[in-house]
Amino acid sequence: MHLTSDYRREYEQVFNTNTFVAYLQDTYGPIDSVALHFGFRSVLNTTRVGQLANWEPYTRTTAIAGGAGLTTSKPFLPHISGQWSFLPGHQIYFDIANNVKVLPVSGYNSGASPFATTQAAFDASRNSITSETDWNYAIGYRYHSHILDGNVYAYHTDFSNRLQKISSGSPNNPYTVISNVGAVAMNGVDAGIVLRPVKGLQIGSSISYDHATYSDNVTQTTTDGVVTYGIKGKQVVAYPRFMYKGQISYRWKNAEVHADTQFIGQRNLSYTGDEKVPSYWLTNAGVRYDLTSLIGNVSGTSAFKHISLDFNVYNITNQHYISTMGQNGFPMSGDYQSVVLGAPRQYFGSIQVDF
Repeated sequence: MHLTSDYRREYEQVFNTNTFVAYLQDTYGPIDSVALHFGFRSVLNTTRVGQLANWEPYTRTTAIAGGAGLTTSKPFLPHISGQWSFLPGHQIYFDIANNVKVLPVSGYNSGASPFATTQAAFDASRNSITSETDWNYAIGYRYHSHILDGNVYAYHTDFSNRLQKISSGSPNNPYTVISNVGAVAMNGVDAGIVLRPVKGLQIGSSISYDHATYSDNVTQTTTDGVVTYGIKGKQVVAYPRFMYKGQISYRWKNAEVHADTQFIGQRNLSYTGDEKVPSYWLTNAGVRYDLTSLIGNVSGTSAFKHISLDFNVYNITNQHYISTMGQNGFPMSGDYQSVVLGAPRQYFGSIQVDF
């Protein structure tokens, strides 16, 4: 094959998006310690796509999505929230909201977007595709003082028309479709605390539990015929159920040391949950020293507004882990090489100077 240029445009699309958002809210305080918020949001979003280039050996299709647009229109999305400050530093709050996610924009085969498909698939779904919506209900408690900050938050969310990226084929040449997998139910709890027991010392910790499962099975047409995949009740792909994060830092005069660790729980790689990505711990640490006053005292000049040294170690234990998953989509079942390995142990040193 003779190339007329040093560069090959494998595909090219152009997108034009117009978004209108209006919001109205009012606050009512029946007593000084109570505030109630009422409002609604209106959303109108239209995206048009055009095809500028398509190299068939790469895209494996005669045409990619182009020549039309899709609209998300939700004129009334209510939102109600409130808080009660029943004691100094103590507050209980709640939130109820109806939301919509405008249709995501992504180039061919590069995201969970209705525009990331072939022209045939786009034409087939254009008249029936629906934006994802959700109802979210939350209640929480928070506390604040000069020694302690704490928060606990529980929520339930019902998603409708969840759009997901489903892939098959070889890892270096995947075939991806965007499918409506139906409803998703999510229940979770988040809790966090920040403690300042003595001057300069801060200790933080947070933990979360998220039970996010599909509410429906999915039926797909494959080369083997019509197949129903039993994903009902399975954890949503790429969502860990447990996460934890801890931090500690101490500052003394111009010096500061800090460390943090996080735990990411096991995640589903496939929709049926028969292939999973293992959990991992990741720990980092660093030191920082402010040289501004030291250099000023030695040189007798204030040429620098601020100068500091930093040294940090990332992934101290040299943990082998998967950081990103699903960049080529997720399979309905089985393995699929659609993950990115996390970085190994790394050392960073820097000098920051402000004039």
